[in-house]
Amino acid sequence: MSSQDPSKNKPAQNKGYREDKAGPQGTLVFDSKEVDRMIAAEIQKLEDDGTKVPALLATTKPHAGQTFILNYGKNVIGRGKGNGVTIYDPAASSTHAQITYYNGEWKILNLLSSNGTIVNGEKVSERELSFGDKIQVGHTEFLFTLVDAQETDDEDQGEINWMLVGSLGIAAVLLIGVLIWLFL
Repeated sequence: MSSQDPSKNKPAQNKGYREDKAGPQGTLVFDSKEVDRMIAAEIQKLEDDGTKVPALLATTKPHAGQTFILNYGKNVIGRGKGNGVTIYDPAASSTHAQITYYNGEWKILNLLSSNGTIVNGEKVSERELSFGDKIQVGHTEFLFTLVDAQETDDEDQGEINWMLVGSLGIAAVLLIGVLIWLFL
């Protein structure tokens, strides 16, 4: 009869890792799907504070790091210039997919694109989204997440300030030109 505890040979329940796959120093091996679920749960908790807005965060080039703020309504993703989320990806259709917010749920709909829309590695025609989901349109990948509303306001303010500085610069050049013309 073995003196080992038989429960140590079973996979861990609801812990996200497997005790039977621990490394020599006790390193834990995590199930990638469970890690994705844990990340999604943490992102979902952020929604409760009311300071975040839904967004797509691009994780692949050429858009890596770019944040696309989503509207509560319809958001079309594709190469077309009139889309809410315009991407430069030859593998994406001009109107590839659509993310909508309706009755308290975010959903993604493939708009009959030739390459399809992929959510968490699965090709979908329509699917409810959760924060933390990974979305692929063409070769472009996104993370469906929440971002600080304050950050988006600051970015918009920065653009307005540059426009103001440019306008004042042009006005100053015109004023100097008029003064030179008057006094010469």
